[in-house]
Amino acid sequence: MLAFATSNLLGRKTESKLSIALPMEDRSRRVPRMLRIRRRIQTKPRMKKSDSFEAPSEARILDTINSPSDLRRVEEGRLCQLAQEIRDELITVLSQVGGHLGPNLGVVELTIALHRVFHTPKDKLVFDVSHQGYVHKLLTGRRGRFNTIRQYQGLNGFLLRTESEHDCYGAGHAGTSLSAALGMAVARDRRGGRAGLHPRAR
Repeated sequence: MLAFATSNLLGRKTESKLSIALPMEDRSRRVPRMLRIRRRIQTKPRMKKSDSFEAPSEARILDTINSPSDLRRVEEGRLCQLAQEIRDELITVLSQVGGHLGPNLGVVELTIALHRVFHTPKDKLVFDVSHQGYVHKLLTGRRGRFNTIRQYQGLNGFLLRTESEHDCYGAGHAGTSLSAALGMAVARDRRGGRAGLHPRAR
């Protein structure tokens, strides 16, 4: 299974990119579902930044997510609030420690949708631009250490296989995900496996 998810394309063009080598049953089921989730989050009115701090005693949705399975239990109607909380977290932390802010603000909804539909680490997300993986880190059990990103002995600024079982590839950049995913797919097929491979590019 090979899907190619892009963060800067919409509609039919995106769906064609996502379906490069997906089995027919997944083309009609998982890819359209992922695109629908992403569109629903994007079309809902966004909270203002101040709105997310009106009730400080109420726990954030983000604080309840320690793995993608927790994300899949969040009601779809609350995903817009979660997206805003993730953006607030990115801005708050990266304004203090530095890092890739813009690229990650742009993939919040896409990353939420990917993890709602695909099941890492069984399914593999191969990031072509792995400095867009901050949201992925927040949703895969590294939220508590996020303020250490790019710091000594802290989280890596890119994806890192030794950091999480959800990171299947580390050096993603400028098209390298395609050759990496192809190699993983060939190895999987030779072993008779069924795991999904989903390279994600800009």
